Amino acid sequence: MPPFVLVDGSYFLFRAFHALPPLTTSTGLHTNAVRGAINAIQKLMRRIQPTHMAVIFDTPEPTFRHKLSPIYKGDRPSMPEELAEQIPYLHDLIKALGIPLHVLPGAEADDIIGTLAKRAEAQGYQVLISTGDKDMAQLVTDKVTLEDSFKDKPMDVNGVFEKFGVWPNQIIDYLTLMGDASDGIKGVPGVGAKTAAKLLTEYGNIPNILANVDQIKGKVGQSLKDNQDGIKLDHQLASIICDLDMGLVYDDLKLSHPNVDELRRLYTELEFRRELQSLDHPNNPNNSNYQQTSKAISQSEQAVAKVETDNQATISSVDDVLGKANYHTVLTQDAWEKLFKRLSTEKRFAIDTETTSLDYRQAQMVGFSVAFDANDAYYVPLAHDYEGAPEQLNRDDIIQQIKPILEDASVEKIGHHLKYDAHIFANHGIEFKGWYFDTMLASYVLNAVATRHGMDDVARLYLSHLTTTFEQVAGKGAKQKTFNQIELETAAHYAAEDAHVTYRLYEVLDRKLKEIPPLIDLLHNIEMPVARVLTSMEENGIELNLDFLEQLSVDFANTIQNLENEITELAGESFNVASPKQVGEVLFEKMGLKGGKKTATGQYSTSESVLEKIDHAIAGLIIEYRGLAKLKSTYTEGLSKQANTETHRVHTSYHQALTATGRLSSTDPNLQNIPVREEIGRQIRKAFIAPKGRVLLAADYSQIELRLMAHFSQDEALVNAFQHGQDVHRRTASEVLGIALEDVTSDQRRQAKAVNFGLLYGMSEFGLTRQLGFSREESRAYIGKYFQRYPGILEYMESTRQIAREQGFVETILARRLYTPDILASNKMIKQGAERAAINAPLQGSAAEIIKLAMIAVDKILPKDQAKLLLQVHDELVFEVDEAIADELATKIQTTMQNVIEISVPLVVEVGKGLNWDEAH
Repeated sequence: MPPFVLVDGSYFLFRAFHALPPLTTSTGLHTNAVRGAINAIQKLMRRIQPTHMAVIFDTPEPTFRHKLSPIYKGDRPSMPEELAEQIPYLHDLIKALGIPLHVLPGAEADDIIGTLAKRAEAQGYQVLISTGDKDMAQLVTDKVTLEDSFKDKPMDVNGVFEKFGVWPNQIIDYLTLMGDASDGIKGVPGVGAKTAAKLLTEYGNIPNILANVDQIKGKVGQSLKDNQDGIKLDHQLASIICDLDMGLVYDDLKLSHPNVDELRRLYTELEFRRELQSLDHPNNPNNSNYQQTSKAISQSEQAVAKVETDNQATISSVDDVLGKANYHTVLTQDAWEKLFKRLSTEKRFAIDTETTSLDYRQAQMVGFSVAFDANDAYYVPLAHDYEGAPEQLNRDDIIQQIKPILEDASVEKIGHHLKYDAHIFANHGIEFKGWYFDTMLASYVLNAVATRHGMDDVARLYLSHLTTTFEQVAGKGAKQKTFNQIELETAAHYAAEDAHVTYRLYEVLDRKLKEIPPLIDLLHNIEMPVARVLTSMEENGIELNLDFLEQLSVDFANTIQNLENEITELAGESFNVASPKQVGEVLFEKMGLKGGKKTATGQYSTSESVLEKIDHAIAGLIIEYRGLAKLKSTYTEGLSKQANTETHRVHTSYHQALTATGRLSSTDPNLQNIPVREEIGRQIRKAFIAPKGRVLLAADYSQIELRLMAHFSQDEALVNAFQHGQDVHRRTASEVLGIALEDVTSDQRRQAKAVNFGLLYGMSEFGLTRQLGFSREESRAYIGKYFQRYPGILEYMESTRQIAREQGFVETILARRLYTPDILASNKMIKQGAERAAINAPLQGSAAEIIKLAMIAVDKILPKDQAKLLLQVHDELVFEVDEAIADELATKIQTTMQNVIEISVPLVVEVGKGLNWDEAH
């Protein structure tokens, strides 16, 4: 019969933390202590095969020893945060594995272990205590053995004597005499380990030593006489309590069935890939006890390492250790014909492409994978061209065969980021149709902030599955391979898994979204149609006047040089204005300007917010210099590099699943951040042009977020202003200042505009003071009067905060849920930031939905041979249209956009026309 095993969990925890290098998950969670401790526990269990055991941890509360001695364990450093955050995960993991875990408030792990060991011993059981703590040597008997499982060194009665020179029943006296600095046990001055062992060998125990203290000569004898009170205290501190009232019987410590669902959750969050894969391995169907779990882990490791493709088979089969699905690699004509027959008859399937690049404009298809259900997935390699690659099907032939299926709108396609796949198919002459379910967009609609929305992250959250990452199969950095260079046996599993996981995500996310009907409507009626429109927009691109950009770059360079000259002249010396470090040293050390603060790196902060507070002309010039330098590198130079060398058109990439509010963003190039109201931004917009015979139309929603504020707040004065077509900023100034509309000055209108828009973003008195130059009292008074005149806005803000606190999210006009995870934060600044976001999110999110509705609606009315939708930037759409129909189409676009949704106030769209974007805007 195996021994009863008691594990000193606290020792395992600290030992693993200090023995292993720092390990973190992709979210920054430290895991080295958890991984090391749990591996050591599992190794112990595989070796011993116990039926009964317990893992014991120290309590965070003070124990009776702390009350006895104020210095007890007082010299121990506080626990590092990197270790403390791992303790709950280790506790949960041990319990999920079916291992009894015990922590008793006010008791140390030693005392719990001592109590359980003595009880088991009294019932005739053999006991194995796994620890590295020498104190526990006092528990060793003929039935109780000690071992350090990190060293695999058992210690019986004779082993204790060999190690310490005393017997187990003398260990308490031994520790009392020699002391233990780590525990705050002082010991007898002058008595070390050898002297303590010698005294106990001669006299047997401390009472006998003290009874014969006059015979002990020299400093040791005198020290024993002088420290008899301390000896009594130290003896109590060193003694393990073996009779705690725990209310446990032996059968309470029997190993139980692992909780597979909880293990899946924990392994997923901790990113323990191999352990997660082991849970569903075919050889481990039930995880009915720990012995089975142990074997399954070993078998899973072998299975994962042995994923291979049989190139001689018609369809090679690979077991997916997570989902028990069959992964097939299609290499022969016969295998393809069988798969094609199914592709031709199924009305819904998941599909994913593997390509040579993430850049859709350059990427070529290497292969594609499909899944019709959660049981099988197929990879069709077409262009793996590494040395020794097996013969594959002809790409052109296969593409011609699948083209009718992919262009059939009645065949429903499921994908993760279908927009990218649509581009790849377009690169091979296929107009992708039948967009049915995009799991990336589904995850985004369900909860935009729960995770990032790449497949790896979504699978981790909703399937508790750690996917094989691209870096795992392709490598990292400069040595990273493109997919066509990856060996087929590795690539096939990766590619088939993509289709399989996509199908499984579809099953889970479709069910979750249908539980909240507005969200499934958002996916199918907004996000999916928008993705199709964005695909066309990205393909269209917009033409650039490269000669104009080149000249603008020269002009910018000249202006930048002039600014640099002015700056160095004011500084009285030449320095690198582009270097924040040198700027800080010049401003705050050499010029002695006020406002300098050093960061943790030891250099001065010279951010824009810092520079704005400096009362010297040089600060404004540096801000201007930086802004212009950024525009030059990003736009006048960057745009030219990103333009197609033949068409001179630049193709931005739109991202639907990035922002928390539903707004689109763009990259390569980012067209959202071109300054609109400044002359310099208008100069850059002049570079975006229409080709000969065409013009650009720019259609822009006017004051859409303010109009939405009127709709949501139902403030009578604000609604009335918009319904009567009044200048809302002039009306605000009139209301707040108590003057007639016609008497409002341009400066007063500017102030009112700052408040109107500032409040949408939660601007405070301090923000208003900074922006308008008011005193704090003036700002407070202005905002006070504002809310007196617009009480509905104040009520909206307060009720929105309350809703966010109560339900954890706010909603847009189409019932998109915008989650506010920090709304109950204890940190005041974080909480206030979350409240400001909660107030603005319904407005910004609703504006994003309205522009998306507009994109879908105008796409339906555009004569495709005469007009194209090119850009979406904030609340604006930019079109390229034949000059002959521009005016007529502008009216249609305006009418369509103004009527995509009905709210309490009119939606107003302004449409401009021009040969370049600036003219049209």
